[in-house]
Amino acid sequence: MSNLPFPPSIWIILGPVFLVAIVSLLLAFAMPKKERPPDDAWSGPFYSNSDDPSVFVPKRYGIGWTLNFGNPWSWIVLALVLGLVGGPLLISVTFLRHLPK
Repeated sequence: MSNLPFPPSIWIILGPVFLVAIVSLLLAFAMPKKERPPDDAWSGPFYSNSDDPSVFVPKRYGIGWTLNFGNPWSWIVLALVLGLVGGPLLISVTFLRHLPK
């Protein structure tokens, strides 16, 4: 039926698993700093400071972390997240036409 080694539904399961694994590795290797980032680098909810080497920084308000969009690695993290979430969805939609009617 298809030339893929796995059925498309397996990618729906593996996508989030790979996403969690990659984010965990990134957090382990790029440990964010604990102190609060400077206020002048914030533009609304987005933090961009090219002088700050951290990929993840504490959020300005609330609990959690956000990306430092001044660091080129944060764009790679964002692309990986979007790819790992969108990839399985795109594969599933592509193979919907192969389902029996």
